[in-house]
Amino acid sequence: MEQLRKDLHRTRFIHTLSHIESYIKYGKENDLSNVQFLSYVMRNEANNREQSAINRRLKNSKFPSVKTFDGFDYKYQHSITKRMVNEWRDFNWIDTRENKILMGPPGVGKTHIALALGYEAIQHGYNVKFYTFNDLLDDMLIATHEEGIKLFIKKLCKNDLVIIDEIGYLPIKEINSSMFFKLVSELYEFRSVVITSNKLFQEWGSAFGDDAITTAILDRLLHHSELITMDGDSYRMKGKL
Repeated sequence: MEQLRKDLHRTRFIHTLSHIESYIKYGKENDLSNVQFLSYVMRNEANNREQSAINRRLKNSKFPSVKTFDGFDYKYQHSITKRMVNEWRDFNWIDTRENKILMGPPGVGKTHIALALGYEAIQHGYNVKFYTFNDLLDDMLIATHEEGIKLFIKKLCKNDLVIIDEIGYLPIKEINSSMFFKLVSELYEFRSVVITSNKLFQEWGSAFGDDAITTAILDRLLHHSELITMDGDSYRMKGKL
């Protein structure tokens, strides 16, 4: 047993190392053959490694909460259908560097859909990063002061999917518009983006404060993008109006 433990540690079978006694007991009680026992141990180790990787990607994503498509109210929000969701779930759009842009008033489920897409992408092995638009700009501004904006963008671009939530809620300064344009340019045709916004595209100019930069940003975001307009009343105000 001592040598077995050393070998398990050397080969980094950490989960098996922690449960080897219970595995041996299970094998004896169920009269498993050598092949069956080895298969049982390997299956448990593989499942644990996969779950650990999912947990690690989920932690790195910085999701404010976990949302799922099972928890989405399709009856209340008719703009999103189960058929659309099932098509998104194959994640070919991430492999081909396509984007999803969700537009609509507050409370219609844009962030829920974005987080649910991100959560399932993580379960399928993709690296995902979530940012509210204002938090993204704050972090980019800090990186600029530290002369690390290129490094910041480089790290963000290591993710397969970047989710940017709540674009357009508040007007931003010119320096922020320029930084966001740099990020969009780096992500363009290199990584997939999911964006939520409460404003239509023709209103983005007032938020970014520069029509030329706004046009350049939209030109890159809209290329290879699926646009989803979500309408209706706020789900958070359901039953309270």
